[in-house]
Amino acid sequence: MSEPNTQKVDVLAIGAHPDDVELSCAGTLLRMQAQGAKIGMVDMTRGERGSRGNAEIRAAEAQAALQILGFEFREVLDLGDLQIQDTHERRVKVVECIRRHKPTLVLTHWGYDKHPDHEGTSELVKHSMFVAGAANFPAKYEPHNPKRLLYWPSSWMMDCNVYVDVTDYWEHKLRAARAHKSQFFDPNSSDPTTILSQPAFFERHERRARYFGDQIGVKYAEVFYLREPVKVDNPLTLCP
Repeated sequence: MSEPNTQKVDVLAIGAHPDDVELSCAGTLLRMQAQGAKIGMVDMTRGERGSRGNAEIRAAEAQAALQILGFEFREVLDLGDLQIQDTHERRVKVVECIRRHKPTLVLTHWGYDKHPDHEGTSELVKHSMFVAGAANFPAKYEPHNPKRLLYWPSSWMMDCNVYVDVTDYWEHKLRAARAHKSQFFDPNSSDPTTILSQPAFFERHERRARYFGDQIGVKYAEVFYLREPVKVDNPLTLCP
């Protein structure tokens, strides 16, 4: 058995399925990477019970997307597609993942969503982040407390309070997202139609990013929610 990946990163993006990170926050991750941050990606599941593709196809697509993004690594915790819940056994795996990679910042799903795996991932990550720093929590590796958790919206909107200009990284993000070919529109596919595989999906996706961008005066933006208050030593730092 190979040794677990213990590479340290600045940012860990944790999605329920292989395409979630790309669609939700890849532009932001690319921006941080360009500023020198080391980025890791984690998929909670292999997406094996989805309506389109299968585990093997989706694994190959996920690796193709990683090559396009150029991040440090991508790993799969394999917690069971369509059954993500905050159980002790799953929490141990997420805690060990956080402890192995020691991120400063974690990104994941907002807790209210159409997909139950998105909601389950949000709750599981939030609780795992807290106990990852507890010395007596029964999991491997040294305790570690990430500094911040940012939530991204998926199906439903929320009152976002963090906006990131991703205009310069939009096309790069889209190339990575489109690497998940089985999930999107293909006139030759006989798989069932889903929201993602509708012909107008990427048009709607772009329209949403343009709307977010309008809020901060840029072409495209990705948005997040930060739950806790932010301490500001000098309010001038809020005036870029």
